[in-house]
Amino acid sequence: TLVIDDFVEVMRQKCPSLQDLETIESHGVANLQQVALNDLATVEKFLDFLQSAILDGCMDDFRSITQHENFSPIRNSFQGKKGEIFWNELVREAVREQVEIEAYVPLRSVVSRWLVNGWRHEDMEAHFKINELAKRPAYFFGVPSMPNGSETWLSAAKILKENVERSTLPCAKLRAIVQAAREIARICSEHKEVVSDLSDSPRQELRQLGADQFLPILIYCVVVANIERPCALCVLLRALCDKVTRIGEIGYYFASFEATVVHVRDFDLSEQTEHMRSFLSVNLDGD
Repeated sequence: TLVIDDFVEVMRQKCPSLQDLETIESHGVANLQQVALNDLATVEKFLDFLQSAILDGCMDDFRSITQHENFSPIRNSFQGKKGEIFWNELVREAVREQVEIEAYVPLRSVVSRWLVNGWRHEDMEAHFKINELAKRPAYFFGVPSMPNGSETWLSAAKILKENVERSTLPCAKLRAIVQAAREIARICSEHKEVVSDLSDSPRQELRQLGADQFLPILIYCVVVANIERPCALCVLLRALCDKVTRIGEIGYYFASFEATVVHVRDFDLSEQTEHMRSFLSVNLDGD
């Protein structure tokens, strides 16, 4: 606790005033963003250090806890190769969440000051584009026509609005993005007659769905959700979320979300077109 308190105090003292931010920005927005990213990198290293120290020093204790009779109903979940993978993911995410509670939450105002000021121009542009795109019908985005119309996708948009925007911890925001992506996949799997190329495997539905079909739906859900400061959000998650967790399946979901935000922000509203153009030049394989 003393180590965390000392780090938090140092970062708070280091945090620039609004006047200092204006001075830094006078040398260019890119300069302000780089200074912000440097401080975010310092926070990330500290979070990673705490997480690694706890995992290395307490893993035996964690395993011992699972042997308690209170955990007997789920003990079989940790058996075998898949069980070991599940165990490692569970413990890693649990420790990361606690680390963020202890070290990120006290620094939330510091991090927000960097993000809000460093990426305010991008977010103003994205917010304006989102408001304008929200006036377009669902078919404009290339979203499949469903029996219930555009309301079909409201559950995924609600997850983005409530669980991504309103969550405090970066790890919780990232989990919510994954949850929203899986909700899109769930809806598509229920309407295979409308959405083609779907697999029966729930773990492969988004991969099988394909970016050509998945990304337009995600764009539409992001527009409907109207998340506040989406550009700053992407910077936060890329800077502070656990890099080990942010690979593979989760990395694909996050990269898709980032690509969606960039595409919306850069969309040319002056284009006289009935449909949003594809943007599959972005790498969606994560880190």
